[in-house]
Amino acid sequence: MIYMGIVKSESADLFNIRISDFFEMAKTGRAGKLSPGRIAEAILFLRKQTSRRAVAQKRGLVVPPLLIASLTRRCNLNCAGCYSRALRPSLPGETSQELSDDRFMALFEEAVELGVSSIFLAGGEPLLRRELVERAAKLKGIFLPLFTNGTLIDDAIVDLAARASIVPILSIEGEERQTDGRRGPGIHAGALRWMKEMKSRKIIFGASLTITSQNADIALDAGFLEALAELGISVLFMVEYVPVSQGTENLILSDEQRDRLNQPEQFSRLSFPVVVLPGDEQAYGGCLAAGRGFLHLSPEGRVEACPFAPFSDMSAADHSFEETLSSPMLAAIRERHSELTETKGGCALWNKGGWIASLSVCSGARAKS
Repeated sequence: MIYMGIVKSESADLFNIRISDFFEMAKTGRAGKLSPGRIAEAILFLRKQTSRRAVAQKRGLVVPPLLIASLTRRCNLNCAGCYSRALRPSLPGETSQELSDDRFMALFEEAVELGVSSIFLAGGEPLLRRELVERAAKLKGIFLPLFTNGTLIDDAIVDLAARASIVPILSIEGEERQTDGRRGPGIHAGALRWMKEMKSRKIIFGASLTITSQNADIALDAGFLEALAELGISVLFMVEYVPVSQGTENLILSDEQRDRLNQPEQFSRLSFPVVVLPGDEQAYGGCLAAGRGFLHLSPEGRVEACPFAPFSDMSAADHSFEETLSSPMLAAIRERHSELTETKGGCALWNKGGWIASLSVCSGARAKS
């Protein structure tokens, strides 16, 4: 089975995304071009990181397998219903508040030393911080999915993906009508052009779809998924829409659509793994945020439980990454994770409203207004 959703496990320290499936496919040549040596190196790295997390766990430190790092809140598009823009709107002069390239790199290096297995480079549009992306690509062992709208990709970025651990993940919304309707004219055609270029060079890349009530039937259609396979993608991320923008509740998936999204059988015949986020949280014993599976690092260094829950009681701008993992807020969320199971709108933390702020231990936590 090639479904790559969050894996159910008895352990709280599970590597949520089954990257091992990806590398098994790479052996057959179906997931871009990886040499046998590179595959072996990647598998050894994953094992090493699992051991590092186990060592940290013994001394009471919960290290997430996955770190989602938003490099910037800036973006050159204005997509309808964008959660990043709605939750963390850019303000005049706020670029200077973003962590420096040096600080981001220090945190990334520390995260790898502690046992983080994968760092997702997100935004905003992460390629607005191109030099930081280029520096991150030099990290040893770790694969770095780069979530981009595709408009700032050029030959140099493709060359970087060909020789480094950067994996471009291009955001689309379905077919051309859905993508351009949400993102703007020509965005879909541009993304497909770079996909075809990367396929021709046997470069590992993927696609990301935000699944809403309006595009779910298309995105989950077998013909559409087969067309993505023909484009040569190596991995597909399906992210359930969270109604962070007021008035977009109509985009929430119906119960039938959500059931289809969380049925791995429908993806079993695909030639690429599918990652469903956040996935069926009830099946995993509750929310996987706050370090059980992943954490979010904001552009300003705020360590947050989840990209959809902009609360923080500690900043990595003036604390080490290890120190932020001891956040009382994160610990409190993990202790009560079973209370946070799947609800309408994709994200249990978001749907609980003021749940985090109500925790007495989190009196210092605050949300970005």
